[in-house]
Amino acid sequence: MIRRLVVALVIVAALAGVAAIGGWSWVEGLVRGRNETAVPVSTGTIQQWVVAIGRVEPVTEVTIANKIPGRINAVLVKEGDTVTVGQRLIQFDDAEFQAQVRMARARVATTEAEVRRAQRGLEAARARHAEVKSPARREEVETARADLAQARQRALSAEVDRLRYRRLVEDGFVARSQYNAAETEAEVARSKVKSAEEALKLVQAGPKPETIETAMAHVREADAELRRAESHVAQARAEVEHTQAVLQSTVVLSTVGGRVTRKLVEPGEAVDISAPLVVLGDTRKIIIKAEVDETDVGKLALGQKAMITADAYPGRTFPGTIYEMGQTVGKRKIRPEDPTRMQDMKVLETKIEITEGAAELKLGMTVDVKVSSVYKDKVLVIPKRLVPAGAKEATVRVAGPGGGQPRAIKLGVRDDEKVEVTAGLSAGDKVLVANRP
Repeated sequence: MIRRLVVALVIVAALAGVAAIGGWSWVEGLVRGRNETAVPVSTGTIQQWVVAIGRVEPVTEVTIANKIPGRINAVLVKEGDTVTVGQRLIQFDDAEFQAQVRMARARVATTEAEVRRAQRGLEAARARHAEVKSPARREEVETARADLAQARQRALSAEVDRLRYRRLVEDGFVARSQYNAAETEAEVARSKVKSAEEALKLVQAGPKPETIETAMAHVREADAELRRAESHVAQARAEVEHTQAVLQSTVVLSTVGGRVTRKLVEPGEAVDISAPLVVLGDTRKIIIKAEVDETDVGKLALGQKAMITADAYPGRTFPGTIYEMGQTVGKRKIRPEDPTRMQDMKVLETKIEITEGAAELKLGMTVDVKVSSVYKDKVLVIPKRLVPAGAKEATVRVAGPGGGQPRAIKLGVRDDEKVEVTAGLSAGDKVLVANRP
């Protein structure tokens, strides 16, 4: 009995010695193995989707407005019509503006007549000034000399007559009154001589400076009158151009080529200036304007592929590509039908070009959009639940001959279920994960 007890104690001591030198790890492994699952490292695909709601729209949409207030006579297009640049869209009542054009043209005719009259006045003033400031001609001097000689001759004759009548009066042959008349005639003749002498001097001296200046003042006055008349003509012509431009504004033209997506007015309506009339869309290229939740904005990039679906085309998928992203988040314009989605979350408008089947979608249609934000094929993957959320590095236990061994690994992209392993593991490795009790 004592011998058996001694043998048992020896066995227990031996087991203790084995544990002391590392054999206990084997026993521990047997115990843990019952509470862990080995998950193999495999090669697979990582694909992450960003889900959004969008609307089918033309690449360019233009709202046509009027430049003048007035009453609409005719709407020349209807929704769905294809229009070209310069095509007539809206006709306003233009009777008042036509009358304004006629009045402006009459004003031009009146002011042009004033210009012609002012031109004639300026020509006359310039001619007078040229005449005044020019020196006397030889003919004028000779005429003045001849006049002076004639005046002197008459004065000499008058003086002879006066002397003769004085002797006759003294001798009593004529009355005193006859002598007085002869004396007066002699004085008049002497005065005419003086006038002729002064006239000759003036002709020989030329015009006075003050006379020339007066004539020049008349020229300047006539020139100012002409410029004033010409400014009236320019103003009247500008008025014609303005009234014609206003008249042309009564016809609203298309500024782009495309399709009428909305007609906002009807004939007979009176509208104010800048009122929206029609909306035109450039339908040569149909796009999707998707509203992406601000929490997903960091996952987007230009060039990412997208898949578009619509309730009107069950089972049909339209491929597309992100070609433009907004720079500012804002409120939703499209209300999601899913009640679980936050209605007040801010969104970023993202434009997607449809690469196939765009002509089958109708403008304004609401669609569902899935953007492939991450896609990597044939990479090492493990379940995302094995590592902390968002971690770029982690430590896992990998099954081996001696049991589970800790190993540091590096992580890459991830989707809803898997995460990429970029270093630390190989295909076929088994990651141990504790079983849930």
